[in-house]
Amino acid sequence: MMKKLKGMRVMLLALVAVLISAFTTLNDFHTSTTKVEFNPGSTSMTFSSKFVTEDLVKAIGVGIENEAKFNTAVERYLRSNFIVKINGNRVNYNYAQAQTSPKATRLYFEVPNVSNVSTIEIRNAMLVNEFADQQNFINFDVNNKRESIVTKKGSESGKVKF
Repeated sequence: MMKKLKGMRVMLLALVAVLISAFTTLNDFHTSTTKVEFNPGSTSMTFSSKFVTEDLVKAIGVGIENEAKFNTAVERYLRSNFIVKINGNRVNYNYAQAQTSPKATRLYFEVPNVSNVSTIEIRNAMLVNEFADQQNFINFDVNNKRESIVTKKGSESGKVKF
């Protein structure tokens, strides 16, 4: 009798584990967040983006073990998938670094020599080709005003006015 109960308990635990695993897989979603900051009196616009490390590694095909290779691959991927226009003009940005952990990766970059901002348009196609449900949330704090946009597959660009 005890063996039967123990066997049923093991089967029940296995079933619960399978159900939890299935539920987690079914409800998996993919997001990133980017914070854009520019204050009057400042001369640069700063960007910080946060991604799930595993998702970013899948997109660039390089692991975080080799920091130099990872940073090079991330910068190339970022420049192909993240485009910034200020006041209607495409601008270049300086990539600073990636700060990685097994769970999350933060990317830091900035647009130098910014003096006046009335509009910002961003094309953020990061991870949209890898994950159909990818959503990229972009939060702006510009000229002491806050705005937000979301980009996703089929709608990779957004524009805000200040």
